Amino acid sequence: MSSSVFIYGASGYIGLGVALGMRRAGYRVYGMIRNEKHSATLIQNEIEPIVASSFEDVEQIADILASCSIIIDAVGFNEKLSPKILETALRTGNKRTNDGKISHYAPLFVFTSGIMTYGDTSATGRRPVDEVIKPKPQPTKPRAGASASDVTNLKEREDFENRVLASSCASLKTTVIRPGFVYGGQGGFVADLFYTEPLVIQGRRDMRWSWVHVDDLAEGYVAVVRAPRSVVDGELYNLAAPNDNPTYEELRTAMAKAQGRKEKIEYKAADGDAPSRWDTDSIINPAKAMNELGWRPRHVGFVEEIDTYYKAWAAHKAAQSAAK
Repeated sequence: MSSSVFIYGASGYIGLGVALGMRRAGYRVYGMIRNEKHSATLIQNEIEPIVASSFEDVEQIADILASCSIIIDAVGFNEKLSPKILETALRTGNKRTNDGKISHYAPLFVFTSGIMTYGDTSATGRRPVDEVIKPKPQPTKPRAGASASDVTNLKEREDFENRVLASSCASLKTTVIRPGFVYGGQGGFVADLFYTEPLVIQGRRDMRWSWVHVDDLAEGYVAVVRAPRSVVDGELYNLAAPNDNPTYEELRTAMAKAQGRKEKIEYKAADGDAPSRWDTDSIINPAKAMNELGWRPRHVGFVEEIDTYYKAWAAHKAAQSAAK
C-alpha cells in the first residue's frame, strides 16, 4: 500500500491496535499523540509519531493530513474535541479535492464510536441488533466520586455519528465504526476495572455484551479502508465476534479464576448510584461487515482464552510499573 493513514489517539488501546493493523497491511501510518513518552512505542512499531499538545493543533499537522487518504478518529466521542476533528477532516478534504472539484482525491474519515450507543438491546432477546436498528441510548450517571465530564453522553454520541455520516460529500467520505467491548493484548478499560476492583456483582448477573479481540478489530478497520469508497461511504459497521457474548457472571468468574483470586463473588442489588449502562445488554450483529467487507474475526473468544489475556494484561502492567 502506498496510501498514508493518519490516526488520532494512536497511543490509546484501540488507536494503537488500529495503527498496528494498518501498518501490518502495508500503509504508512502517522499517529497523533499528546505525550512524548509514547513516541518510542510507535517508532518501534514503524508508526510515525506526531506529538502535539492538543489534538486541536491543526497548523502543525495540516501538511501531513493533506498527504493522507485515510483519517481515523480513534479517540472516541468527546463533545468538544470530536466536532473539531471532523471539521479538520473536512478542511483537509477541501484542500485535497480543490473544494470538491476533483472528488476522486477525497479522503476517507472513519469515526470510532461504540456499541453502548444502542442502549439496552434486551428488547430483542438474545437476537443481536444490526445497523438498521435505531439506537435508544440510555442516560448514564457517574459512579461515586466521578464528575459529570467522566460520563459519555450516549445520545450526543448518537447525534454525532449521524453528523459524521451526513458530512459525506465530494470532499470527504465518511464511515462510522461501532466496536464491541475490546479485549486482548495490554487490555482496555474493562480489564483495568475488573482486575482491580472488588469482586462484586451489583444488579443483573445475566447481562451480556459483544466482544472483539483488538487484532480482529484492527483487521475490521483495514477491511473498511481497503473497500471501494462507494461501498463504505456514509455507512456504519458493527464490529464484534459473532456469539462472543458471555454473561457478566461468567466473565467475572473467569477473570477472577485466571487472576487466582480466592474470595467468592459478592452479589448486591442494584442501587441508584450504579450507572444504568452496566445493567443492560449490548449484543450486536456484525454480519454487514462480514458480508460486505469479507471481515472474519479469528479469535475464539474472551472467556475461552482468558488465561492468556490475563497474563498479557499483567505483564503490561508490570512493565508500566518498572518504567516509572
